[in-house]
Amino acid sequence: MNFKLEVIGFNIESCILAQATGAHRIELCDNPGEGGTTPSYGFIKAARENLHIELYPIIRPRGGDFFTAMLNLK
Repeated sequence: MNFKLEVIGFNIESCILAQATGAHRIELCDNPGEGGTTPSYGFIKAARENLHIELYPIIRPRGGDFFTAMLNLK
């Protein structure tokens, strides 16, 4: 079976640990209390400088659920 282990990283220390313990890629996020939002440029840059595995920054400009976001469009 072929698989890739993706781990969520909310700080550079957890990203380095995930890489060291076998993660294949990391989803970079900020604000875990809000369910994850887009990380800062500085976090993305630091992650790229310290990691050699794939990075996927989440693109989510605000916290909360997606249903609330749809209600706010009306």
